[in-house]
Amino acid sequence: MNIGLNTQIILNNIPQQEILGHLIILKGQFVLIEEEGNKTQYKFLSPEAVEKAFTAKTVNSGWLSPNTLWWEITPNGEGIIQFYPPQKYSVSIQTPEGNNTITIPMPAFIFAGCNSSYYLWAVKGRTFKQDCQLYKAPLPNIWDDSNKICFGRNIPPACNPDSINKTWELFWNSPFNQDFSQNKSKSHPHNVCDLLISLRTTKSFPAKELVAREYQTIKTPNDISKYLFQHE
Repeated sequence: MNIGLNTQIILNNIPQQEILGHLIILKGQFVLIEEEGNKTQYKFLSPEAVEKAFTAKTVNSGWLSPNTLWWEITPNGEGIIQFYPPQKYSVSIQTPEGNNTITIPMPAFIFAGCNSSYYLWAVKGRTFKQDCQLYKAPLPNIWDDSNKICFGRNIPPACNPDSINKTWELFWNSPFNQDFSQNKSKSHPHNVCDLLISLRTTKSFPAKELVAREYQTIKTPNDISKYLFQHE
């Protein structure tokens, strides 16, 4: 590609009075060319200076919910990571006889969203640790290889500090079916829904049921922003 020729073609089609300067991109630095009257000035700029010039606008997230641990703006949209300690949830499981609504204990969860994609992992313990091991969420309707939530016909909103809590509620309020129910539990490897139904009279989720995520790049919460948000 002849960059110089392409640049000249573009410049020839722009009125000269509209051109305030040129920014040349070099390896490791930039050159700003400005014309003032009959004089031409050259300024060598660092990548940090150029970044500051293009991101001078202040950006803030507003007030974040107590569950939110991480918020960033990624090339693909806003990325958010939340932590939910162990607690009981009301879930509706689709069966041949109809929907079976039960209240069951669940482990702690790491919930992450980026753009319109959302992910869920389980963790052991009651408090958040950024280097803790991530496990498969013991629930159906979550892709086994990526831990991405399948919302079915429901369309979750794009992730932001306001919408992510609504998406969390949407996930739990939607009936669970048998999709992606395999390999989510040690005692019920063929269908995790059987485990969920057995937890109706249990006070806390048995951590021994959690299945480790093998051969995965994202192994701890530290990896979510590094690998998931940048490649979503």
